[in-house]
Amino acid sequence: DGDTIQVGYGSMPNAILSNLKTKQHLGVHTELLTDGIVELMKLGVIDNSQKSIHPGKTVASFCMGQRSTYEFLHDNPAMEFRAIDYTNHPAIISANQNMTAINSALEIDLTGQASAESIGKTFYSGIGGQADFMRAAALAPGGKTILAMQSTAANGELSRIVPFLREGAGVTLNRGDIHYVVTEYGIAYLHGKNIRERAMELISIAAPKFRPWLLKEAKQSNIIYRDQAFVPGKKGEYPESLEMWRTTRAGLAVLLRPVKLSDEPLLKDFFYKLSENSLYRRFISIRRDMPHERLQDFIAIDYTKEMVILAVRGALSGKEEILGMGQYGIDPRTHTGEAAVVVKDDFQNQGLGTELLSYLILLANKAGLLGLTAEILVENTAMLHIATKLGFEIENPRSEGMYRVKLVFGAR
Repeated sequence: DGDTIQVGYGSMPNAILSNLKTKQHLGVHTELLTDGIVELMKLGVIDNSQKSIHPGKTVASFCMGQRSTYEFLHDNPAMEFRAIDYTNHPAIISANQNMTAINSALEIDLTGQASAESIGKTFYSGIGGQADFMRAAALAPGGKTILAMQSTAANGELSRIVPFLREGAGVTLNRGDIHYVVTEYGIAYLHGKNIRERAMELISIAAPKFRPWLLKEAKQSNIIYRDQAFVPGKKGEYPESLEMWRTTRAGLAVLLRPVKLSDEPLLKDFFYKLSENSLYRRFISIRRDMPHERLQDFIAIDYTKEMVILAVRGALSGKEEILGMGQYGIDPRTHTGEAAVVVKDDFQNQGLGTELLSYLILLANKAGLLGLTAEILVENTAMLHIATKLGFEIENPRSEGMYRVKLVFGAR
């Protein structure tokens, strides 16, 4: 709400406009004025009331659309057309607070370079004003740049996410221009990330059938770790349907979501910020190092055999932070799951552990498991309280100073 937007050429960016009807007080500073923008003006979604410059005015350079759009523009005081050297001037664009540039591309490579004009040596368009708006939006206070594109072309036979742009391709947007890349498989946040992190983010939103190829090429080019683990096929495909927003009893809003292959840096940061006490309660060890080899056990998982759920804040901005983690692994002999939960120290005693364990119970039940078990240190009274509150039965303390707790589905 309140952002000033620019929308580029193509069906993909304009499809976004039809899904902005619940927004409020949007503004427009763009090169091309489209039917979609005019439709939002008619609905009152775009009123330009919060623009930093030209408040109350939709600013554009030219219009292409239906006759009804031209009729709406005629003698309309809410419209202002300017020469392209004004609308596309970086200093003018970046004067808009919360300027959001939404564009598309033909290809993007794993380092974050994108071409909107050619595929290899075959040209499809000129440069256009895309780079002007993307670079200027990044300069604007609170500005964002979004590249929205389908993950494939040629009826699914070609990936638009490629290891490297082909020889002869024009680099319309460089590695520093793009904040977000969006495909039908998710959102990759690239801003401020290194090449390895960018590659993993982009592979995770590529079409599933191209991910093994992209990983192989990235390894051969030393873009990512040579030993990067990967679970091929449906078993390793990110289950987006399991994402769920929850608010804890303390009023903390978090996204509960499965772990992604690109979460390694987030998990590393999470583990390093845990206190020795929290580490010991989770791992029965105060070993603080969390190398790449160990982190792979948490991120490259077969979702049909285990589940790792993260409690994340900042998901809407792309600047995610993990506040807690819950997981279970399936024991094939008993068809039950062995569960564990850990919460960042600053966010303990706020209901986050309850939300994570409750969601693990729900997912395990839906997966057809017979129940969940867990081992909890005797002194971990907070976790014992959560477990009993959610229906776990506590067995006698074991000699190692731990309780074994068990929840049998259907027994409550």
